[in-house]
Amino acid sequence: MGRQKVEIDLEQLIYEKNPQVQFKLQAGQVTIIRPQNHWIQRTLRRLHVEIPLETQLELDDYGSFVFRHVNGKRSVHQIGQALAGQYDEAGEYLYERLLVYLNHLEHTEHLIRRVTD
Repeated sequence: MGRQKVEIDLEQLIYEKNPQVQFKLQAGQVTIIRPQNHWIQRTLRRLHVEIPLETQLELDDYGSFVFRHVNGKRSVHQIGQALAGQYDEAGEYLYERLLVYLNHLEHTEHLIRRVTD
């Protein structure tokens, strides 16, 4: 019975990409581009401190797959099903790990945001 409740919740939980996030997609791999344009960084550049204009975060295969599937319409349950269909080794704890990863992308990296609860 507890399992059914989780699946119902996951079918109603939807995320979308943060529209301010810049990324590029190349051969299925997602690279997040983060501009380094804080006023402190700009000031340090004027003082000839070498600070890149942007940094890049390359997502691995799983991360890229999940990020590409987050679109503001697909539920976490649907993303998990697609992940399990793509990767045989997705495993028994698929949804638990997926939720931890999505939570990380939302609260730590600020790459996605929750559309529904």
